[in-house]
Amino acid sequence: MGKLSKLLLTIYFLLFTLFSIYSYAFLDVGLTLTSFKPYLDFQKKMQWWGYFNRGESTIVFIILAILLFTVYCLLFILFKKRKISLKKIIILAVTICLILVFSYPAFSHDIFNYIFNAKMVVIFKADPHKQVAMDFPDPMLGFMRNIHTPAPYFYGWTLTSLAPFILGFNRIFPEIISFKLFSVFSLFLTAFILNKIYSILKFKNGKLRLTLFLLNPLILIETISIGHNDLAMMVLAFLGFYFLVRSKQEKKLLFAVCCLLFTCASISIKYATLILLPIFLIWYLKPKFDLGLWGSLLLFLLPFTRPLDQLHSWYLIWPLTWSLLAKKPKVFYFFVLLSCFALLRYAPYIYYGNWDPPVTQLRLWIYFLIPLI
Repeated sequence: MGKLSKLLLTIYFLLFTLFSIYSYAFLDVGLTLTSFKPYLDFQKKMQWWGYFNRGESTIVFIILAILLFTVYCLLFILFKKRKISLKKIIILAVTICLILVFSYPAFSHDIFNYIFNAKMVVIFKADPHKQVAMDFPDPMLGFMRNIHTPAPYFYGWTLTSLAPFILGFNRIFPEIISFKLFSVFSLFLTAFILNKIYSILKFKNGKLRLTLFLLNPLILIETISIGHNDLAMMVLAFLGFYFLVRSKQEKKLLFAVCCLLFTCASISIKYATLILLPIFLIWYLKPKFDLGLWGSLLLFLLPFTRPLDQLHSWYLIWPLTWSLLAKKPKVFYFFVLLSCFALLRYAPYIYYGNWDPPVTQLRLWIYFLIPLI
C-alpha cells in the first residue's frame, strides 16, 4: 500500500473523528451523559458554540460533509486500481464505527424513542403501540420528540429493540452505545450476506461494491452516529433474498421457508420492504430480471407517498443499499451521488435550528435541484 493510500485512510478516519466531536454541538440542553468533569466542560463549550454560532456550525458541517465524500470517492478510485485491499477497508470501517459509536446522535431524536419504547415494555410493562411515552413520568421525556404518539414501527422492531435495551442497563449513555453497537452489527452482517450473494451469483465487482457500502458517509452517519434502525430492516431483506437464491438453486423447501420468514421479519421492522415481495417473485420466474435496479427504484419512490416535509435523508439508505444488487454499477453510483446531497440536506436545519419553513424548501432544492444541475 502506497503513501497516498495510507494518507487518505488516515484522513478519512480523522474526518469522522472530527464529526464525532462536532456532533456534541447538538446535545440537548438538560441532558448530561456522564458526570465526568472534563466531559462536562467539553459539553458546555460545544453546546454554547452549537446553539449560538449556527452560521459557523453550518460552515463546519458543509466542509466536513464535502471532505468526507471527496475522500470517499478518492478511496474508491484507489481501491478500483487495486492500491488498497479489502482487508484495509474493513479495518478502516471498524475503526470509524467505533469512533461514531461514541458520537452524539445529532440531527434526530429517534434513538431516544427506540430506547423509551423498549423501556415501556421492560420497565413499565406497557405496549408502546397502544400507549404513548407521555403517559409515563420519566426524565427522558425532557429530550424526546413525538411523546404524544404511539410507536411508529411494527412489533418486529419493538421485539428487536429489547436486546440492546437490556444490554444498556437502563442508563442513558450505555443505552445509546448499545443501540449503536446493534447498528454496527447490522452493518457488517449486511456486508457479509452481500458477499455471500455476490459469490453465488458470480458478481464480478462484488468487492468494489462492498467498499462503497462500508465506507459511505451517509450510511455510517445515519445508522451508526445517529443510530437509525434502517439497516435492521435491510439486513433481514438481504437474508430473505439470500435464501431465495439458495432455494432457486437447490430446490429445498427449507430455504423457501427461511426466505419468507426473514422477509416478513424485515417487513415487521418498518413495512417498506413489503414492496420487494413482487420483485422477489419476478426474479424467481425470470432470472435476467434486474432485481437490484427495480427494487432500489421502488424503495426510492416509496417515501414520496408521504408529505414532502417528511422526506427524511435516512430513507435513501433503503434504495442505496438495495442497489448493491443491481446488474449495472451505475445504478449504485447514482445513489451514492444522491447520498452526498442527502447528507448536505441537514445544513438548513443546522443554520435555522428548526424544521420550519424555509428549511423544508431548501432541503428539497439541495436533494433534487442541485444534483439535477
